[in-house]
Amino acid sequence: MSNKHQLQQYFKYRRKAKSRHGVHSPFVYELTEKLLRKKPSAANLVLATSKHKKIVNKVLNYFQCKHILWLADAEGGTETFISIERGANNQISLRTERFNPEKRASCPAPDLYLIDTTDPADWLNAWERYKHLLKPNDIVLIIAIHHSKAHTKSWEAIVADEAVKLSVDLFKIGLLFFKDDFKEKQHFVLKH
Repeated sequence: MSNKHQLQQYFKYRRKAKSRHGVHSPFVYELTEKLLRKKPSAANLVLATSKHKKIVNKVLNYFQCKHILWLADAEGGTETFISIERGANNQISLRTERFNPEKRASCPAPDLYLIDTTDPADWLNAWERYKHLLKPNDIVLIIAIHHSKAHTKSWEAIVADEAVKLSVDLFKIGLLFFKDDFKEKQHFVLKH
């Protein structure tokens, strides 16, 4: 762990981070207002990710994600496909299964790709393995984007890819969006 790097990145983040009033994108304004400023509820916890579970679950609930591909280890070691069903009274039902990329046609297409691996080199491998499957409304969520220099470098490399239309740096996590509505590539650093 690189505490010096994290501290430097945090100060850089604090200098650049905008509130909802500092953004010019209606999508990002709404994201800030309805996702980031809203307090999480224990009832809304769906996934127990290794880190930053409150913000991850806020994203899942805000975007009403139904199918998640959770990449938690190198080389497809523990890729899990999760289906979420919301029933009456906001009851949540989860179905999980080991994801086999060769049989992905038998699974619904994920609407969220959750990259939760420790080694940032695995992020790049996962990005190359799955980016051709991304649809305009899909989301990629990457955990611990400023944990070390290597993490920040891998995050920046993925953000620079032409497939990414909009990226959001929340310091602890990063979000990537691919909507065709975003005419120009945009990057936002938002207060959280």
